[in-house]
Amino acid sequence: MERAVVLAALRLAYGALGGCIFLALVLPLVLAYLLGLPLASTFGLIASAFLIEYGAVPIGIGLGLPPLYVLCAAISIEAGIFLGIYGIIDTVGQTSKRVSGFLEKTKTIAGRSKMFGRYGIIGLFPCEILIGVYICAPVSRLFGWQKGQSFAVTMAGYCVAAVATTLATLGLLRLILP
Repeated sequence: MERAVVLAALRLAYGALGGCIFLALVLPLVLAYLLGLPLASTFGLIASAFLIEYGAVPIGIGLGLPPLYVLCAAISIEAGIFLGIYGIIDTVGQTSKRVSGFLEKTKTIAGRSKMFGRYGIIGLFPCEILIGVYICAPVSRLFGWQKGQSFAVTMAGYCVAAVATTLATLGLLRLILP
């Protein structure tokens, strides 16, 4: 590979990882520090969010962190994970001819169906709730869906799941549901 191509790929990869690190680590830690929250509990929340996504909400609340902070931090971590994964896959897709060809071929096959082309991206909503971001980001890039729309639908699914988990953890769902 030429040096310019390698440098461009590294720049894209560092940008994706930088955004991921900022949203998933730096932002929750800085906010916890500014709010005077225990950093050990915050690290526990971050680690569990990477492993079990919205399942980390009860853990964060159980560690004594305020529910609103836990919800905001979990959403930030999830956003960082999605953007990081999407960015890395996008970088590989732009720098590797083989991967680029595969992504283009898959996008073409998926685009043949009008219904899939129009409504397929909405499938990211339940996919996020049932499977998680580690599938949503690659699937959205694989099918060539626009990054912003994929991110919005995925995060909407995550927010619904995280809010429901927060309410369940706090015992408020029994007040809402008969």
